[in-house]
Amino acid sequence: LPDMRSLFPLILLASLAAGKHHGHDAEDKLLSVQVVIRHADRAATQGWATDKSERILFRGNGELTDLLVPLLTCNDGWDDVVKMHNLSTSENAKDAALIKMLRTQWDAPECSKVPPALVDAIIAELSQKEVKMPDHYKACAKGHAKKFMFSYIELLAGAGDHFNPLRIKRVAGMLTNELIGKMQKAAACPPPCNTQPKFRVYYTHDVTVLAVAHIFKALHHYEGVTPAFSSAIVFETRMNATGPYVKVFLKNGQDAEFKESGFSKEYSTLEAVKTV
Repeated sequence: LPDMRSLFPLILLASLAAGKHHGHDAEDKLLSVQVVIRHADRAATQGWATDKSERILFRGNGELTDLLVPLLTCNDGWDDVVKMHNLSTSENAKDAALIKMLRTQWDAPECSKVPPALVDAIIAELSQKEVKMPDHYKACAKGHAKKFMFSYIELLAGAGDHFNPLRIKRVAGMLTNELIGKMQKAAACPPPCNTQPKFRVYYTHDVTVLAVAHIFKALHHYEGVTPAFSSAIVFETRMNATGPYVKVFLKNGQDAEFKESGFSKEYSTLEAVKTV
């Protein structure tokens, strides 16, 4: 389970961010805060970077689960991937595409001595201080491997350069509807509004975080780096003299600071957000 104490800095930072940007406007009121967070670090789905990794990461290969697991097992919605990578079928397209990508995109100098099958393992274990990876594994994990994995996570999410409306709907459609629905309820609740929770947290995966970032026009803030443990997107529902609107803040990783997404005025009104 993720360390719940990590939420307290998150809440504090979100509150400070709100105060910094709006504390001097008496007409501007914070109605609710919703946080989409990558819930926990994980081991690679297969393989280990060192002979001690399996003992240190004793829960074994694979991701932790939650209530919003991306639905990536359906065979439809992968036509673009099948065409791009010349696959024979859409069955198990996510795995077949990864194999093709490893064969054609694993040519960076810093990764020349790293087995392609370990790309997930070296990235997942890079932050584990107890795992002593070789220097060339670390160099690969910090460089080309991260860019490679970001492209693959985009593909799974149906986001960014791999946009696919059906895949992104499966990955983040339910969560997006939940977020917007709660924004609407917060905006419609008359003050002091004691019937609606002011703060909600949604535990998700890196694939989901990227999909949500794409939907809310903030994907570019990840700068080609897959959302790490504790990466989060914060949605503030606010009210000013012109009506309800939304502000978005993001951070990538446990030690990163929140940055405002720069959600333009054109898209920040609640009415506009409802159409994303």
